[in-house]
Amino acid sequence: MGLFQRLFGGGGPRRVESQDVDDSARREEEVMRFGDIRVDVVGESNYQAAIRKACDWKPGTDTRFECMAELVPEPTNRYDPNAIMVQISGACVGYLSRGDALKFGPAIRSAIEQQGVGCCRAVIAGRSDGETDNLGVFLRLDAELV
Repeated sequence: MGLFQRLFGGGGPRRVESQDVDDSARREEEVMRFGDIRVDVVGESNYQAAIRKACDWKPGTDTRFECMAELVPEPTNRYDPNAIMVQISGACVGYLSRGDALKFGPAIRSAIEQQGVGCCRAVIAGRSDGETDNLGVFLRLDAELV
C-alpha cells in the first residue's frame, strides 16, 4: 500500500457499538501495527454542533464513530498561514495543531495537488460520564509523514 493511499485511504462512516469494543480494540492494534499514528484535532469545543451532527450523537451515550475527514489547507487563515482545517461531512470540526500543521502540511498539500483532495480516517469519540458532553476528533495519518 502506497504512502498516499495509506494517508488518504478509503472507508465510509461506521458507528462502533458497545458489542464491537473487542473488535474495535483489535482494529486499533492492527492500525498501530501498520504504522499509522493518531493526530488529535484541536479546537473541537468550538465545533460541537457540527461534530454531533456528523456522528448522529445521542445524549447520554458513549460515542466512537469511524469516518473520513478532509484536510483543507487555509493559507489565508488570519491566525496561522499554515493552518489545516479538518472537515467531516463538509463541516469544519477543528484544526490540526500548529505543530502538526507544520509537520504534516507539506505532505498533505502534495497529496491534494496530486489527487485533488486530502482525506484520512477519523474517529469521533466521547464518553457519557456526565462530566462533559464534548466529543473529540482524532485522525489517523501515516507515520512516514513524521
